[in-house]
Amino acid sequence: MKTTKTLQTPEIMEAGVRTGSRFVLDSIVSTFDPITLSELDEHNLQERMDTKYLLDEALLPEILDEINDDYTILQVAGRSVQPYLTLYYDTETYANYFAHHNGRRPRFKIRMRKYMNSSASFLEVKEKDRKDRTVKSRLQINDIANRLAPEHYQFISEVFPLGLVPLKPVIWNRFDRLTLVNMHSLERVTIDLGFNAYNQNGFISWERLAIVEIKCGRSSLRSEFVQAIRKRYIKPVNFSKYCVSLALLTPELKANRFKPNIEKIRLCLQRSMSYV
Repeated sequence: MKTTKTLQTPEIMEAGVRTGSRFVLDSIVSTFDPITLSELDEHNLQERMDTKYLLDEALLPEILDEINDDYTILQVAGRSVQPYLTLYYDTETYANYFAHHNGRRPRFKIRMRKYMNSSASFLEVKEKDRKDRTVKSRLQINDIANRLAPEHYQFISEVFPLGLVPLKPVIWNRFDRLTLVNMHSLERVTIDLGFNAYNQNGFISWERLAIVEIKCGRSSLRSEFVQAIRKRYIKPVNFSKYCVSLALLTPELKANRFKPNIEKIRLCLQRSMSYV
């Protein structure tokens, strides 16, 4: 089975993620002890609980400095900043998007993702189950493709309840990621910076927004990173990079559920903030 449409990779997305003026982050990040990709795999969190936060990236240096002794940082090819390039697929009627918009469980996201520093690419299916756990299944592939091959459909049909339905590419995104690993517990913190997204309707950029996700085997309210966030009165959000960026770039889609997060992003991009 083949997709009916393609969404070409724009040149601006292939050039790699812009780091911009990443303030004093580089010097702070360099003080963390490194962890390798193989060591990270020992902290497997394919099934996990996720908590997300949105904040002005200007807050990150002081937060990272505060939790430096409790976390290591992933390094790939000697670099702590990991550029990601992702292409999301959905059904012709945007079933995955609307499942999230309407608060359904389980719900799914289907994507191809390239980890630029290692050049590894995967087809990934993410499920949010009825117990609020995130379960990720993935298949290594040669590279991101604008069409799904038969073997891709076969893999997806094994974990996606709609089975063998036509899927189309709907949006690209890219960002820089920092990955922190807790030294004391099964917890991983990802910090996404310089996010931008593209589809046939245009391009958006959230250059000053930090998207933080805490991934753990169970609720991690006592972790050092969570405590640092809570001290600054930053509250968790129900946020999807895929859904919010698609809503902004595809205005014909219903997006009422995402309007609060869209407003938070707008405020973050318009002014310097202490919290959102």
